[in-house]
Order: sequence, then structure tokens, then C-alpha cells
Amino acid sequence: MSNSGAWLTAGPADDPLIVLRSDFWGYNSIGIIGEDSACAVDPGVRPGELTRLRRSLETRRGQRLVSNVVLTHSHHDHIRGWQAFPGARISMPQVAAEKPAQARQRILAAVRAIDEHLAVTAPEFTYPLVDEAFDEMLAFDLGRCPVEVHFLPGHSNCTSVVHLPSCKTLLTADYLVMPGLPYCRWEVESHEDALRTLLRWCGEWGVERIVPAHNEILQGERLRAAILEDLEYFAVLREVVASELACGRDRESAVRRAAKRMGVRRGRDIGGRRRQDLDNARRVLGVLGN
Repeated sequence: MSNSGAWLTAGPADDPLIVLRSDFWGYNSIGIIGEDSACAVDPGVRPGELTRLRRSLETRRGQRLVSNVVLTHSHHDHIRGWQAFPGARISMPQVAAEKPAQARQRILAAVRAIDEHLAVTAPEFTYPLVDEAFDEMLAFDLGRCPVEVHFLPGHSNCTSVVHLPSCKTLLTADYLVMPGLPYCRWEVESHEDALRTLLRWCGEWGVERIVPAHNEILQGERLRAAILEDLEYFAVLREVVASELACGRDRESAVRRAAKRMGVRRGRDIGGRRRQDLDNARRVLGVLGN
């Protein structure tokens, strides 16, 4: 599993964004290039990919330092590259920066498991040492390239998203990674609220491009459609779980049958990712049970 495949995507000279997509989980390491300095957002996954991202940020369109690293939340794939940019200012939501010891141990164990899967070693890896933790918003400028980081819990209790006004772009972390299959790792209702906020921000800010942390970049009319697709998914899943319970099924059977019905509704095989239907159904069951 040590072979690495990654594809670097960069736009025209006036586009500050570069995206390095790994063949592992379709993971997008994101770079932002300003006139004075550069920023990495959730850099990963393999050491060679991190090196390539750093060199691209430092040398593309002239020489510059990587001054900032933004970690949108604490999930293990998003923090893997924080140490790859010596001297950069590390930023993270306050809730993520203050994760308790037990949560940090689980996250670091997940990092080690992925290292083993990818046949890479990172013996000095630690939980991020954060220079700047924020509550609601963090803003800085890379040189005619303002960066806004907005706290938006829902996918997790510590997730944030990144707005780049100069190129009308929103980096949505683990929101919209696969439209029609929301990756909810916390609370369904909070995830839905976050999606509605994204929809509002896209309108208010004139967003024309969304870059999630995995898979394809969304542009144009696809932005609004993707958000509405995830909201509709949760609405349908609620009805399906409720109908299974109304038929007298026990909770676990209701969850499994509901997840299967969501897969049938999707109409295509998505492989192992269909486990997310099961996870989402369990979270919906928790809401209905309350």
C-alpha cells in the first residue's frame, strides 16, 4: 500500500487555490497562494504528498513561505500533515484544540492505523500544537488573498469551513464530500443546521465553487443542488426509520432495513461507503427515540 497516487490541480494565475487529490479516500489537500505567503488547509495524507504540497506552495508563481496551516477539525485524516510546514502558524477551532486526553488518544490511534495501512511511519507525530484557537471566526490575509475560517459544527462538534472571498470559494471540510450521502459523525440536527447555513452563505457570499475534503469539486448550479440533496436525504431517512419502527420492528432491525432502503433509493452501488447509511440511520434513530 506504499505506492502513492496524487493529482495536483491548479487554475489560472489569478486563482489562489491548488488542490492535491490523493488516491487514498479521494482526499483533497488544499493550498492557498497569496502575494506574500501561502496557507495549507487540512494537509495530508502520505509524507510524499505533504512534501509535494509544501513545495508547490513555496515555489508556484514565485517564492514564498507557508505562513499558515488551518486544520478544519480534529478527525485523524485532517490533522495528519500539521507538522510538515515548519514555522507555520497552526490554527484550529477551540473545541478541537481542547479535545480531552481520551479523545486525543482515539484520534492518534486512528492515525497509527492509517499509517500501518499505508505502510508509512511517523514516529514523531503528536496531536496538533495549536498557535491560534478560535471560537466563531478566524481571519488573516496572505497578501491580496483574505482567508476567513468559520466555525460550523455539525459533521463533528468541532468542524469549521474556510471562505476565500477573492475567488468566491468555500472549502467545506467533510460537508458535501458525496452529495446524497451526508457524512454525519455527530448530531443529525446539527448537521442539517450546518447545511442550511452553507446554503445561506453560498447565497450571501456569492460562492461559485465548493471544495470538500474528499472527492469532486462542485461548481455553478451543482452547489445548491448538492446541499439540497443532503437535506432531502435526512428528511427521507427520518420517514423511512419512522415507518420501520411503526411496523413493530426492533430498533436494530429498523436501522438496518432503513439503511438498505436508502441504498435502493440511491440506485447505484457505492461499495463500502454504504456503511454511512447505517451510521446515519442510527443517528436518526437517536433523534426519533428522544
